Amino acid sequence: MDSTAQYQRGSELLRQGRREEAKRWLVPLAEAGHPEAVRELAWTASGLAYTDPGYEAEAEHWLRREAEVRRDPDWLVTLAQEMRRWASGRVAEAEDLVAGMARSGSARAAGQLGYWRRRDGALEAAMDWYRLAIELGHRFAWRDLGWCLVALGRHAEAEALYRSHAEAGDVVAQHELTVLLHARGRGPAPRRPQL
Repeated sequence: MDSTAQYQRGSELLRQGRREEAKRWLVPLAEAGHPEAVRELAWTASGLAYTDPGYEAEAEHWLRREAEVRRDPDWLVTLAQEMRRWASGRVAEAEDLVAGMARSGSARAAGQLGYWRRRDGALEAAMDWYRLAIELGHRFAWRDLGWCLVALGRHAEAEALYRSHAEAGDVVAQHELTVLLHARGRGPAPRRPQL
């Protein structure tokens, strides 16, 4: 049986809820680097790990394999996001993984840490990670940095940040600048940005 037929058979068995049978078809493909088979195994196991910690090791294995198959080390941020959702709530381990990636130069990892800190209400820490993400080339971390600055009442810094991106033609920055200026009594009410 060729790999396409083997994948289709395994995938169909998964849809039928016959996971162990499906694995007999999908695991050899995934180990050989078949991207769809890896994805099926990774996300099925990760979904099960949300409620049963017995699936976490399997989910981690296949999510790491997905990063290898994709040839995208930043994909490990997705693994960390999933780890935080699993039944055992591996938050510290997930954050250590992503922090190491950020310190090694991953803009996506730095942005993710900024998001987690912001969601936790640690805005100063979030800004540090967003600044690193920007330095590493993250295209949109400035928006989140601006949100934090506004939330902390650091309006002049937020204005300077928004203005630099607005002057470069970013319509979201133009909108955010207008909102900020209006809120401070220095401009007209904003209109929705034309994206």
